[in-house]
Amino acid sequence: MGLLNYITATSLDEDYAHVSQERQRTADCDADAADAVAKRRPGTVALTVLAVFGVLVATAAVQTARNAEQSASSRESLVGQVNARADQLDRQRAAARRLRSEIAALRESDLDATTEGRSVQSRLDRLGVMTGGAPVRGPGVQVVVDDAPGARSPKFQVQGPDLQKLANGLWTVGAEAIAINGQRLTNLSAIRDAGSAITVNYVSLRRPYTVSAIGNQKQMGADLLDTAGGQTWATLQSFGLKFDVNTEDDMLLPAARRVTLRYAHQPERLR
Repeated sequence: MGLLNYITATSLDEDYAHVSQERQRTADCDADAADAVAKRRPGTVALTVLAVFGVLVATAAVQTARNAEQSASSRESLVGQVNARADQLDRQRAAARRLRSEIAALRESDLDATTEGRSVQSRLDRLGVMTGGAPVRGPGVQVVVDDAPGARSPKFQVQGPDLQKLANGLWTVGAEAIAINGQRLTNLSAIRDAGSAITVNYVSLRRPYTVSAIGNQKQMGADLLDTAGGQTWATLQSFGLKFDVNTEDDMLLPAARRVTLRYAHQPERLR
């Protein structure tokens, strides 16, 4: 049995065994070399991913540059359109002012031609003063109000209701016409807050606020502090808000821009 086992175990020629061992050793070396190369260099998939990422980055950069150029061009176009429309609006406003002046001159000329016309013109003048539809000139008081120095809180800043109370106080003491920063007050005027600004007749005003009132300058100046509006401003003055009252011998208040009702109308039975 020992001989048979020996013959079976050594039946392969030693040369064949040597060749087999060499082949196995070569295969192992190739595998080790491939692993080393794989460790040193990225695989094909990694290279492909990097290449695709680079293409995407380049495409995004090009697209961003194009969008920036288009945005700049669109902005310039919009700015040009806004400026053109603003110029057109200014021209139309100037034309409207000229037409109003011509109409007023023609109306005055026609009414002055007859006694009845002069009577109508006198009545229109009185109504214009009362409604704010005509400019007025005369003595009165000028009240200048402003925020407290360095004010950051609304508590120390002029608010819309503060100007409302001041205007109501001036009406109470006999003002015949009032304007705030050149905006004539009528029974259609609104004084209100609009964000960080105060609007009068839908026009945003800038501080300081100058309230001009035509009337008996001595009486209005003395009686203003006895009104609710005057007392309110006496309190605000203690918080540092500016409140100066001055008498004026001659002031010119402009006419209101709009005195026509937009929604209300006289009922048929009262016409």
